Amino acid sequence: MTRDYYSVLKRATSALAPNTEQARGALYDRARHAIVDAGFAPEELRNEQASLEAAIDQIEREAQQQRWLQRRAAPIPVVDTGSAPAEATRIPKSAGWPVSWRAMVAIGALSVLIAVAAVALWPRVAAERSGASKRAAAPATRVAADKSDVRSTDPKRSFIFNRQVVYYRTVHPTGTIVIAKSQRFLYLVRPNQSAIRYTVGVGRECANAVGLLLISAKEEWSQTAAPDAQPTGRRFGARSLALSDTGHRIHGTYAATTDGEDGCFPLVNDDIIDLYDRVAMGARVVIN
Repeated sequence: MTRDYYSVLKRATSALAPNTEQARGALYDRARHAIVDAGFAPEELRNEQASLEAAIDQIEREAQQQRWLQRRAAPIPVVDTGSAPAEATRIPKSAGWPVSWRAMVAIGALSVLIAVAAVALWPRVAAERSGASKRAAAPATRVAADKSDVRSTDPKRSFIFNRQVVYYRTVHPTGTIVIAKSQRFLYLVRPNQSAIRYTVGVGRECANAVGLLLISAKEEWSQTAAPDAQPTGRRFGARSLALSDTGHRIHGTYAATTDGEDGCFPLVNDDIIDLYDRVAMGARVVIN
């Protein structure tokens, strides 16, 4: 989303003394340099520059219209054949830099606006750059082993409920699992303010669970075409992650995730297998 450069430039040009085309040009050049130095990604930089140029064009059109109105309202000059005093015909010199202190304040506000925009967009840009550099550096034979494709593509449910990487700001360190019961989402915190988001159910056993726990055990059962053939692991699906000594688990399910059923925090088997492979023993689990 581009910034509102028009209102900032309008205040800055209104504060110019004198408000000449050269003074406005100097102000526009400062704004252009501020955008280039803000550290935007190429696509974001093009959008911000286009928005700035549109604001400049609008201000110049308004200035041209104002000059035209002033010329129409100006009285007809009276021709005086007498000699005018030398002092009256002398052109006053500019009293210093054409940009007044009010304009400098407005320029500072514009710079702060651009800086705030750059800071807000930088985590996403850094994540994209980091991901691109890692994919370029990793050998082709390690893609499957690194599980770089984290998205699930279950055609039976909406895309929003599928496993995917999302922007996620948190104070918890990388590798922490955050279960947001009200959202019905489980987040595995990753670097660069991102996380892998899984859809999770809330079973009867964990309806009131809250607080900080640890992954105390990892249990694995092989999947078969017939779940009835594996009674030992059927309740917890293909995998389960024990939570401290509470008896609660993050576990798999052979059906869609539902609330109020038996169990604790169920994920579909495809998601629990992915999470199981990414989580280390002793990882933090925050339930809220």
